[in-house]
Amino acid sequence: MRLTRLVVAGVAGLVTTVLAACGDSPPTPAAAASSPAAPPSVPAASPTTAATTAPATTSPTRRPTTTPATTTTGSKPGTVSDVSALKAVGIDIDTSVILDVADDGVDRFLQVGRGGVVDFTGTTRTDSTMMALRAAEVKAAGRVVIKPPFWNEDLGAGSCVADTSGAALKLETCRPGKASQTWQVIPAGDSGQFELKGAYGILSIDNGKLTTGSGGRTGLQTLDFAS
Repeated sequence: MRLTRLVVAGVAGLVTTVLAACGDSPPTPAAAASSPAAPPSVPAASPTTAATTAPATTSPTRRPTTTPATTTTGSKPGTVSDVSALKAVGIDIDTSVILDVADDGVDRFLQVGRGGVVDFTGTTRTDSTMMALRAAEVKAAGRVVIKPPFWNEDLGAGSCVADTSGAALKLETCRPGKASQTWQVIPAGDSGQFELKGAYGILSIDNGKLTTGSGGRTGLQTLDFAS
């Protein structure tokens, strides 16, 4: 009996010890064991990698500049008439000259008059009779514009002598390539004489003035203005 009691008492003590141990260390909740693992860390892209994978950028395309249409003889921007053949026969280009009627025995100079009227009424070397032939901005060779230096001293487009459907010419604002301001110089031999052909035909001078009739003189020459 005594042995039985000792066994029972020993078993009871062992149970008490086990229960005490379980109360001091509670079991880990099952939820903790089943929580998802943290995602693996992804290394940040290095500056070099980011630079090579960034989308390329382009600058915006510039729109072409357009020029307002003008009345021209079909010239292209930057085109200048070849006047070398005129210089070779003694016609003065790009210098101050007098435009004189050749072989008439008197002084009949192209002159800018009142109201911008231009005719062969000049008899002396003055600001109004000082002219200059300059290569026209057209493709065809032997074309010039007539630009009186006195009316082209200031900045701006300047003034050019234009042909008209009547007898006298007129001074007007220069417009590159404009047909009425473009003159064909037609050499008359190798003596420096020439004819001027405008939009309305070859200039003809009768008794000191331009005429639309027949019988006038067409031969012209350039004289040095400083003479």
